[in-house]
Amino acid sequence: MSTNLNLKHTDKRKNTLRHVILTGMFLAILIVQEQLLLFLPNIQLTVVLIMVFAAILPGYLLVFLVFGYVMLDNLLMGSFSLLYTPPMLIGWMLLALFGWLVRNRSFFIVLLTALVFGFLYGWVYIPFNMLLHGISTFWPYLAADLPFEITMAVNNYLTVLILYKPLLALVKPLVSKKNETIAE
Repeated sequence: MSTNLNLKHTDKRKNTLRHVILTGMFLAILIVQEQLLLFLPNIQLTVVLIMVFAAILPGYLLVFLVFGYVMLDNLLMGSFSLLYTPPMLIGWMLLALFGWLVRNRSFFIVLLTALVFGFLYGWVYIPFNMLLHGISTFWPYLAADLPFEITMAVNNYLTVLILYKPLLALVKPLVSKKNETIAE
């Protein structure tokens, strides 16, 4: 009986270690793809990647992944500030939460989530901007940001439409035990 419990405990540790290692690899992918696409404003694969990762990672590791992504992004870009970092963290955490919530829903809901997030991400910055510059900045900020929100929403929709299912099919086997070898 104790041997059976030890095997279950070992399997659980191995599965947890697998998820932690994958989370680190996914974080590296998020950072590298963003750095490679910096020259294109609001064009990136971050949304589709976070939604794919949300579909397969446990929630607690998803939180670490997003937190690590935001901290590394701000470190690399030199953009740590109270105006920028907190809303960025809130925005990406919201996407991780929504991605996790829709992971088992129809693909239409996944696409709709990606599209709406393009606007939601921009709106998260508004309260922080109003705290710094006053309430009168609401409409000018929203009007100035709208073209970027539309670009992000369209990018999100298209990248999720094209890449979500293939990426999910690619990474899903990494979290399952089906592909383990005898040597493990």
